Amino acid sequence: MTYFICQSEFSVSRERLFSFHEGPDGFRILVGLSKGIEVISSPKSLSIGELAIMRIPVFPLLKVKWIAKHIEYERNVLFTDMQMEGPFQIFKHRHKFRALTEDSCVLTDEIEVQFWFWPVTRWFLLPILKKQFQARHKSTAEFLGCKQKLMFCGYSISIID
Repeated sequence: MTYFICQSEFSVSRERLFSFHEGPDGFRILVGLSKGIEVISSPKSLSIGELAIMRIPVFPLLKVKWIAKHIEYERNVLFTDMQMEGPFQIFKHRHKFRALTEDSCVLTDEIEVQFWFWPVTRWFLLPILKKQFQARHKSTAEFLGCKQKLMFCGYSISIID
């Protein structure tokens, strides 16, 4: 299995970072960074069973419906959403929050990903994912008014904890 992982340290409490993702600004800001995404329905919370429904660009002039369902939730620790319908064969996105001190934490975006013709497509997908998740981490830090230090961003054959 291939994982895409983007991990950053933030100079903010784990609870505050999680709260950003749980609040209405998190989804709006992070999804808004990707051009061309049309949000049909936003999740009301991070609770298990909530859906995000969007139309996303996959090629110029071609959009597909993407339905992601929240399947795992542990307050201030993690939440996971999984593609139920969309362009990927597999797309399972786990957001993990680990406290380092009272005022610092690590956010790990861990995506189990499989796309058509994976031995080839993984190479053109990597720069897209890296750009998107580095921008997400940077924008999160800007919104929270804290520092962010990128630790890792790329493919892995195993999970980073």
